[in-house]
Amino acid sequence: MQIAKLHAARISQQQLAPSTGLVCLTDGSQLGLSPMERHYLNYFRSHTSVQCAGLAFDPFWQMLVHQASESHPAVRHSVIAISALHRQFLDPTSYQNDIFSIKQCNKAIAHLRADFGKNEPLKSAQIERILIACVVLITFGLFQGDVATVRCHLRTGTRLLYEWRKTNGKRSVLTSVLLHTFVQLHIHWGTATAFRDYLGGEFAYIGDLMSDYLAEISDFADDNEQAKTTLLLSVRAWIVMINNCTLSQEPHPRFLEMENFLLGSPANENNPFQSQIERSVAEKEPSSIQQRALLMVKINIETFRILHTSVSYAGDEMGWDNLLPHFKNIVDAAEALLSSFNQLPDFTFSIKEGCIGSLLLCGFKCRDWTIRRRVLDLFQKYNRREGVSSSAESIAVLKRIYELESAGEPLRNGVPACDRITMVIVEEHANHSHAVPTVRFKYLDRNRELQRESLRL
Repeated sequence: MQIAKLHAARISQQQLAPSTGLVCLTDGSQLGLSPMERHYLNYFRSHTSVQCAGLAFDPFWQMLVHQASESHPAVRHSVIAISALHRQFLDPTSYQNDIFSIKQCNKAIAHLRADFGKNEPLKSAQIERILIACVVLITFGLFQGDVATVRCHLRTGTRLLYEWRKTNGKRSVLTSVLLHTFVQLHIHWGTATAFRDYLGGEFAYIGDLMSDYLAEISDFADDNEQAKTTLLLSVRAWIVMINNCTLSQEPHPRFLEMENFLLGSPANENNPFQSQIERSVAEKEPSSIQQRALLMVKINIETFRILHTSVSYAGDEMGWDNLLPHFKNIVDAAEALLSSFNQLPDFTFSIKEGCIGSLLLCGFKCRDWTIRRRVLDLFQKYNRREGVSSSAESIAVLKRIYELESAGEPLRNGVPACDRITMVIVEEHANHSHAVPTVRFKYLDRNRELQRESLRL
């Protein structure tokens, strides 16, 4: 409640500010900033933060980060950096924004180092501000495609959140918001990296955080029971996947129960998840916003099913052919999500859940050319960035893979086994400057020989 009041007061101040050519400082957060920094700070508050929130209201991006940016310079400079990236996305020819955003990110990191460098224990309020800044810097790294930055801040921030909650963090009014935000970041990162970062046990404690998160969602009193149900379904799916990757010992019975709920069990032919979705839709005619949420859940669950099933393939590309119905369901839902809700606001620069990663999986692993054409058409029609993924980069990578597999021949109904690229790994790359980013990937050709090449975007 206190956060909401402060946020409302700040908005009222901005609305009352005179619209003239003079600079009117409405809060102390703008003192000491250059005109360009003030411009991007205001742009973040009015435009970028809403975009980052995605399809649904997000208390972190639309409330908490605004309050923190007024009092903490690390948060302030990091949101300025993201705002500059947002403007660059809207105007790709503006390289100045890229240089400016890097400098702002460096300023934010310098302020964080100053907080950590003090020879005294961190207070709870300091930890809260550090975690908020950490989330924004992770988001900056995702938008930049800077894998090293994402890994560094995600590892440090998650460990700090875990330790903080073990001591006194659960008593903080902000703990639920921060827990929700970090879990969503892990879901995004796990999807983007096919959970490779979670195989080594480095995030072994993420299962505890996600279990707490599920408990908080379940206990939260919400008038919109349908919205809570769809959120629970989506989070449960990714908890199962991340838990399977991070735990070397026997899975916890609670996670086995969730896995059976999502996928069904040998003793139960009916899928409990599908039944609950059908009941949710049948009980009450969903609004446009609820329909969009249900489509997003469907995309997430179908992607989960594909990744969960593919674990047993051991490099055999023919195994993906059995998943054609799931690929088709993802593309159908994505088309409806992007085209059927023109009356609702669209979010083209978001850090939250979206469909680019799932569509890229369909375009890459599905060998049906009809599905591949539909995926390319969607990427070409809708220019979007969702964290580490973007339409433009997806188009470039998929087109090159298709060229390799078709070998200049006309597109057929499917890719014969003899023509399949049996392994393609898109190598990680950092973008620390305004230079044109390059995607590097390696693959085994039809003669089983390792090939490497770079693709400038």
